[in-house]
Amino acid sequence: MGEEKPMRVMVVDDDEDILDLLKYNLEKEGFKVKTVERSSKALRVAWEFCPDLIILDIMMPHPNGIELCRELRNNRRFDSTYIFFLTAKSETYYQQAAFNTGGDDYIEKMMGLRTLTIKIISVLRKRFVIRKSVGEVNAGSVTLHRQTMSATVSNLELFLSQPEFDLLFFFAQNSGRLISYSNLIQLIWGADTSMSGTTIDQFIDSVNKKAGKQLIQKLHDHQLRFRP
Repeated sequence: MGEEKPMRVMVVDDDEDILDLLKYNLEKEGFKVKTVERSSKALRVAWEFCPDLIILDIMMPHPNGIELCRELRNNRRFDSTYIFFLTAKSETYYQQAAFNTGGDDYIEKMMGLRTLTIKIISVLRKRFVIRKSVGEVNAGSVTLHRQTMSATVSNLELFLSQPEFDLLFFFAQNSGRLISYSNLIQLIWGADTSMSGTTIDQFIDSVNKKAGKQLIQKLHDHQLRFRP
């Protein structure tokens, strides 16, 4: 059997230092990396390089990251390509614009390199799903709408806090998998968060209570299982 080809990551940013840093770190993890400093060239490069995942900055000369994400999603060739934003912009407006135009995740540059690397490894190698671009998720009796942050379980409407919704959204997209506490913390809130397992337990207990059933089961080996 031949060796498995490395997964491909394309990075688009007008900051050469960021490009060099990401290229070094991602190649060290075994990915094939293509960097693009001028966003106007990104679509052509993506067509030639065929990336499995694309990292975009927002604040670039025309097209900016949001516009470029829209262009990529309008091309069927990139329907299944992951698009992650790595940006200094923390405002909710930019996050929503990123998700609404097809971005799958949004990571802030200030503390995002380790989180970004972990997430890329998780979706490309471990096959976790992180797709916040998806507006609606259905898993068994559970239906979630990202834009309105609404959730129903067997037609019962749940009123969830943002962390509870994020937790349930991730479980629903990864239904059928055993998920550890560290998976949840790193892939939802980031590798450098202060979130603890105790807090996760509180969120899980609250979601289960609101749903009137054990949607999320705690197993003896510190694993969690979603039972929609």
